[in-house]
Amino acid sequence: MRRDEAKPSPLPPAAVRRIGELLRAQTRLSLRPRNLDVVARVALRRAAELGMRPPAYVERVLLGMDAGEAEHYVAELTVGETHFFRGPPQFEALRRTIVPALVERRGRRRAISALSAGCATGEEAYSLAIVLREGAPDEGWQLAVTGVDLNGRFLQKALTARYSAWSLRDVPESVRRRYFHVEGDLFVLSEDLRRLVTFRRRSLTEGPLVEAGLRGLDLVVCQNVLYYLEPEVRPAVLASLVDTLAPGGFLLLGPVDHTGEVPRCRAVPMGDTVVFERTGSASVPPPPTRRSSSTSGLWSSPPPPPSPRSPLAPAEPQRTPEPPAPTLESALSLANAGDLRGALELVEGVLEDAPEEARAHLLQGLLLVELGGLDAALDAFRRCVYLDPSMLLAHAGAAVAGMRLGRPELVDRHAARLRALAGGKDPGAPIEGWEGMTVGRLLRLFGESAPAVPRAVEVPVR
Repeated sequence: MRRDEAKPSPLPPAAVRRIGELLRAQTRLSLRPRNLDVVARVALRRAAELGMRPPAYVERVLLGMDAGEAEHYVAELTVGETHFFRGPPQFEALRRTIVPALVERRGRRRAISALSAGCATGEEAYSLAIVLREGAPDEGWQLAVTGVDLNGRFLQKALTARYSAWSLRDVPESVRRRYFHVEGDLFVLSEDLRRLVTFRRRSLTEGPLVEAGLRGLDLVVCQNVLYYLEPEVRPAVLASLVDTLAPGGFLLLGPVDHTGEVPRCRAVPMGDTVVFERTGSASVPPPPTRRSSSTSGLWSSPPPPPSPRSPLAPAEPQRTPEPPAPTLESALSLANAGDLRGALELVEGVLEDAPEEARAHLLQGLLLVELGGLDAALDAFRRCVYLDPSMLLAHAGAAVAGMRLGRPELVDRHAARLRALAGGKDPGAPIEGWEGMTVGRLLRLFGESAPAVPRAVEVPVR
């Protein structure tokens, strides 16, 4: 075996970018710079698996990537990490308010239908089925959940309904005993629950969901999906989700997916989250921005082939050097230098590229508190604790914002969570990001008796 066959050399950036552009055109996934590393890694792995030299593999892919080959990339570019009842504020709203409201409104027809959009490996869809079953007055109610995802491998796992203990980490023991049985190291969902859920392979950017027969639904849950899509297609996907709802139906989004208004819906605060209730009659959704007009399958109409130039040709047009990408460290430096607005611009740039970065949402919230954008700060803190519930500073910041807004219920709620998180820690332990602050001092500030919530939380230091 030749040495260069034993360890393939990295692919030229031009070839990687062209594969990435091909995938972007087909899926409308937002391909951030770091995603190109994933593309390169998958390309090298696939070349090795197929016994091809990387240049030959790349050329074949660029001349015509079929659905099966593209799926290897989609599986790596979309995050399948999820678990049952992910998003406690959302499921709390479902249990306490939304499902009881739907039971009351749909009492005559005794049926509730729901959609898990971007269902990944099925945990969210099955969680919805459990919540609906628990909330329905009796077993005579017709309950139906549809899970939709573009990743065929994820759906294959969803159909097995077999999960590790890690996937069930937020499932109460009583619910485990009621709806799961153990086979080896896995928990298997009961057949009774599985019958309530169907799965369909479909991309949310493929076209209006109503054209696929998804309409008149009572509930749509779409968490941690929109931010993976290109920004310009998100409004059309959001409209598509709304149009699947019957009037009075509810849309639940992940905190990092969307901020602001949702067309034809009214925002309804529920605990630590905001849900959207469909109002008015159906409207014609904007046309899909995906280039293919086919609805028979994501990959059924491949994009035009690339130019005949060899993908590994060394000659590339001269590129103007791009300015350095904003980083959390550069935002912190500006904040520490007193340029809060400049720091906010940088951190918003960071979030464009890494919306799942909890520390960036935290910094955004703290900066917004200092700049007086208190409602927006609360949204940032919600996103932060959604992504990392252990963030003490996010709860502290939310309590401060609540105090300034004159909302004592927010102060009490976030102070209580802060105390619960910090209670078991060493009182002398420092609070990361808050110079001079310790767990003990923080507990005294946000104590149950005679709380002394500060007017501000310092912007984290490096």
